[in-house]
Amino acid sequence: MRIAILSCLDFTIPGGAERFFIDMAMALDATIVCLSYAPSLGDCYPLAQHVKFHPLNISLPDEPLKQLSGMRLFRSLTLDYDFFIVTDDMALRFLTRDVPHCYVMLTPRRALYDMYYQTIADLPMIRRLIYVPILTLFRFLDRRFVRKHVTHIAAISHNVRNRIRKTYQKEAYVLYPPIHLENYQNMGYGDYWLSVSRVDKWKRIELQIEAFREMPDKKLKIAGRIYPAFEYLVPSAPSNVEFLGAVSDHELIHLYGSCRGFLTTAIDEDYGLTPLEAMACGKPVVAAKEGGYLETVIDKHTGILVSPDPRSISEAIIQVDKNPEFFAEASRAQAELFDYKLFKEQISTYVHTLTGA
Repeated sequence: MRIAILSCLDFTIPGGAERFFIDMAMALDATIVCLSYAPSLGDCYPLAQHVKFHPLNISLPDEPLKQLSGMRLFRSLTLDYDFFIVTDDMALRFLTRDVPHCYVMLTPRRALYDMYYQTIADLPMIRRLIYVPILTLFRFLDRRFVRKHVTHIAAISHNVRNRIRKTYQKEAYVLYPPIHLENYQNMGYGDYWLSVSRVDKWKRIELQIEAFREMPDKKLKIAGRIYPAFEYLVPSAPSNVEFLGAVSDHELIHLYGSCRGFLTTAIDEDYGLTPLEAMACGKPVVAAKEGGYLETVIDKHTGILVSPDPRSISEAIIQVDKNPEFFAEASRAQAELFDYKLFKEQISTYVHTLTGA
């Protein structure tokens, strides 16, 4: 059976979504149909070398036209496969054809739904007046399309499954994105805590900075791309907080393996793969008590779930930091439940159930 994974992404740099789709393609021997593909991707993420790509070699304009252009592109495509896995709301337009499919949803677009009011509030007044009717129209069209054309949906967490039920009144099967457990090991407990995240408004990095401002004797390293609007956080951070920017996979695995613990504070995180990567190294996690973290972090066993405020974060870190080794065995055991080998079996069974193959 020939399976295509449709994605409106450029596979040039391996972000979390790209890695997940590559894992899916490996598990199903599927082809990834995407906007573009750079062979150098395999240097950054070696598993990409084992996957077939079908690049469309098309560039889309910037938002807000990107959404419309992406929809138009996939609506017009002609592809010869037996089963289609759609991964975003632009590639979703391919399903105007009656083809065997499932929609693997990372989340309903948050600017249209659960983060709608926050998104509008952050815009200047003129743009707000323009975006309100546009987003309202997109929300109406998105719901109508999913209800009419989408038969099967898989979500990346129960948190996302609940959003799907609320947004579309449809049920979804949960497929947790995997980790490759064999890549991670405990290299000891160094002198720093680690945060792995892009630095933007959804990740609440400012809470982490303020928490460590209260703990000048402890260090925090933050790995991840810094968005331009948040570059001001770098010079304003205390000396015990270090921004590393984007790092390679090799560097990241070493950072996980050598840290004392892991900190993550995103707003209602869809799933949150990074805590599992830290736990695969036997490291404790301090995470916001919300979203996907509730599905991966076991409070008091693999770390501590806290309220998203600096004082609660600092108190948890001080407590865990006294004996991070205490959490090692439970953390590794929890990470084993999300290993790629289990994921491969699960998604293969799911797709074969849908196709009857």
